[in-house]
Amino acid sequence: MLGLSFLSPLYLLGALAVAVPIVLHLFRRRTDTIVDFPAVRLLTASPIEQQRRRRLRELILLALRVTALVLLAGAFARPYLAGTTLAADAAVTVVAVDTSFSLSSPSTFERARVLAAAAVNEAPAPQAVALVQFGDTATTVTAPTTDRGAVLAAIASLAPGTSGTRYGAAVARAAELLGGRQGRVVVVTDLQQAGWEGSPRAGLPDDIEVVIRAVESPLQNVAITSADRRGDRIDVAVHNFGFDARAVPAELAVDGKVIATVSINAPAQGAAHAQFDAAVPSTGAATVSIEDAGGFAADDRRHLVLDPAASSRVTVVVADPGSLRGGLYVERALEAASGGRAFTATVVDGRVLSGWTADQLSAEHALFILGTRTLERNGRDLIARYLARGGAAMVALGPEVDAGTLADVIGDASGIAQDAQPLAAGGATLVLGDTRHPVFRLFAEPAAALGDVSFQRFRPVVEANRSVLARFSGGAAALLEAPRERGRLLLFTSDLDNQWNRFPLSPAFVPFVVETARYLTEGRRETQAFVLPSTPAGLPPTPGVFALPAGADAGRKVAINVDTRESNPAPITTDEFLASVPRVPRTTTADPVADARKAEDEQRLWQLGLLVMFIALAGEGLVGRRAN
Repeated sequence: MLGLSFLSPLYLLGALAVAVPIVLHLFRRRTDTIVDFPAVRLLTASPIEQQRRRRLRELILLALRVTALVLLAGAFARPYLAGTTLAADAAVTVVAVDTSFSLSSPSTFERARVLAAAAVNEAPAPQAVALVQFGDTATTVTAPTTDRGAVLAAIASLAPGTSGTRYGAAVARAAELLGGRQGRVVVVTDLQQAGWEGSPRAGLPDDIEVVIRAVESPLQNVAITSADRRGDRIDVAVHNFGFDARAVPAELAVDGKVIATVSINAPAQGAAHAQFDAAVPSTGAATVSIEDAGGFAADDRRHLVLDPAASSRVTVVVADPGSLRGGLYVERALEAASGGRAFTATVVDGRVLSGWTADQLSAEHALFILGTRTLERNGRDLIARYLARGGAAMVALGPEVDAGTLADVIGDASGIAQDAQPLAAGGATLVLGDTRHPVFRLFAEPAAALGDVSFQRFRPVVEANRSVLARFSGGAAALLEAPRERGRLLLFTSDLDNQWNRFPLSPAFVPFVVETARYLTEGRRETQAFVLPSTPAGLPPTPGVFALPAGADAGRKVAINVDTRESNPAPITTDEFLASVPRVPRTTTADPVADARKAEDEQRLWQLGLLVMFIALAGEGLVGRRAN
């Protein structure tokens, strides 16, 4: 029930000031003296009607002045409608509805609406109900209210989107809505198995009940997992998550016009690749789509930009570029990436780089430092400032690197040996420590692609404060990452110039160098492809090809696609979901004063009161001027 309350009711005493205009009005009343005059016929008729109008104006002036004073006092008292806030101990049922694209298959989301409506109707009568929709993020659709009809109407308006599932976002929003109140959380979802990955870990009070209303989703879906340009052709990869083999029709459209079709035979629970026969132009936007009746609609399309991306600038620093090696292998490996379009490699020796300016070096997206013997003081300082300001580099600790000079270059060469040491007799191989690291993205399966390379010598490095990404088979650190606040620094303890090993002659060398360069330039190079929920500033979180709206890159095309982790329809169990919900002890209680302040701040009735007061004062001025 609505009722008007005040945050500062003592200010209402100011309304007693209305006595002032009332008293003045009473004392200013004029009583005309009645004079008997025998020759009444000689006088002009008295305007009785004008006197009545004057009294009416005075009453209107009095009412306007009293109203203004009352509204001023009321505004200072900060009024709010108390009925719109919940009592401090009122329980709340939060209904969280999953609107990710894994519920976009036919009729699936309608079942979700039915389950959500049932959760609202089943909530105990005294409880308020709140509605939350969640995907990558969680949004409050309806704040806690006792108006069940409003919540049911909001449920009817929900629709699945193109986002992934993040259960942590829903839990965090539910905890925010509950505050210190009792209640429960009802989650309507298909129990997507990737939903807990990368989610915020805000917890629910341990006495809040969590109820799962599982939406049965069809256990079949075919998704486009990638679409890439290979020369003048487009390669497409699909994954069949169903239990039956599928022949999937696919078509390629460029700038909205279909130019090729192909049928992809996708095995059960497996992946398949195909290539479209038609040549694509050098610029434009391409879309690959498949027909997958009964599956998720959002992952049936994949967008890509055909315009060539600006290549990343990489400088290879060597001691002597005129030697037989001198960074040749790294340069050739970078030139092989994406047909020579991914990187622009420049090989310079230390003397040349020492003559550069800070602006010249800051334009480079990454450095490969293979030699430091010819670096002069200015060059060492340039690289040190470049790394301190967020630059990225890989340092290969081969025979052309001097440990003393390196201290000035990377700012921290502690624990790097001056002299090389031999590895085990017959050489050692690489053993990956963290296969999830981007450098090893292509080597996680099979790891033998790097495990077949033999290394004879290396430079020992102290591992303290450095992350070891790979080791030699004898246990010594092979690849380390040093901590940097804004940039990246990798240390490779052998060389990349075919002197202490035969790594540059291995088929694994080119992908290793290319993936390392991609990791180092990440965030600095021009990005053409984004995966939701990541989007460039100013663009909607919607799949498609868009032109950047503003800034130095205005007009440049980018492609936005869905996260295919959502494409796997296999669910987790209810018990697994409940075990993953973070819990915290209940340590706080609801604060009625804080609730009242929040309600008053949201309603801002005092502003309405002041507006009416100013109108009353304006009317008082107008009527008063006419009276005078």
